[in-house]
Amino acid sequence: MKIGVVVVNRNDGYKDFERGIIHFKSMLDTFDEVTYIDWNSPTGSFLWEIQDYLPKTGKLKHFVIPADIVSQLITDPQAQKCNEGLSRNIGIRRSECDWIVSTNLDIIPPKREDLINTINGLDKNTFYTVSRREGPKEIIYKYPHTEWEKIREELYNTIPERHFPAMVTPNDHYSLINCCGDFQLASKHVWEGIKGFEEEMIYACFVDTNIQKKAVLNGFGLEALYNPPLFHMEHGAYYTKEDGTRVLDSEHKGAYTGDAKAYNSAWDYVEFFSETSNGNDWGLGDTEIEFEIF
Repeated sequence: MKIGVVVVNRNDGYKDFERGIIHFKSMLDTFDEVTYIDWNSPTGSFLWEIQDYLPKTGKLKHFVIPADIVSQLITDPQAQKCNEGLSRNIGIRRSECDWIVSTNLDIIPPKREDLINTINGLDKNTFYTVSRREGPKEIIYKYPHTEWEKIREELYNTIPERHFPAMVTPNDHYSLINCCGDFQLASKHVWEGIKGFEEEMIYACFVDTNIQKKAVLNGFGLEALYNPPLFHMEHGAYYTKEDGTRVLDSEHKGAYTGDAKAYNSAWDYVEFFSETSNGNDWGLGDTEIEFEIF
């Protein structure tokens, strides 16, 4: 059994490099395949910024979708700059693993043995979302990234389960937990059966709830899990702007909002959504895309 993970990011200064290094080191420790899609970065791939700090395992697949290509794929100027649906599908479609996780760049995953033990008891015809736990800055930045295992161990020993239900429309029986997109897990059979994330959802919000409804509509199960432990790394004490300068959190005052100028409709994509508009070429399946391996 091979277990893979897909993560998407845009190198625009929102995710600081220290957290990025911790993320990739922990992912490489847990998974057999780590697929990173760098989408629409204005200053070159995030991974290129930190590659010298990562172990060379041959497990990290790196796709770069630059701005000039993105502008041809998605022409609406109000679209989210870091696309969620199509970008993740590129990685999921090309994964060589039996089980695939979709997650974010600020997550520390479960220990490998815990994730394997969990998957061994799961149903291959069910879509799972695992509730994240919070990783406070005080722990995340307590140790340097060279000692990232100590960070994970302290989080394991101190942070309890997170039960935080969510609902975005009156008949939303699909979100299950708040921030349901932080760690979504399914067999490749399920991902292929639902044709991945909905690619016409080019704006912010509800992409992760939508895919969970898609699983149900296609006859698959849907379940929330609260174990094994995984952790969302709280944002650092500083923010990196696109020009490379650093400012304190208190100075940017949460100005980053995902660069969203428009939002997907919860009514269209959760409450009344009934079938996918993705074709058989979802994830640009008919297009050859170059990638590098680290």
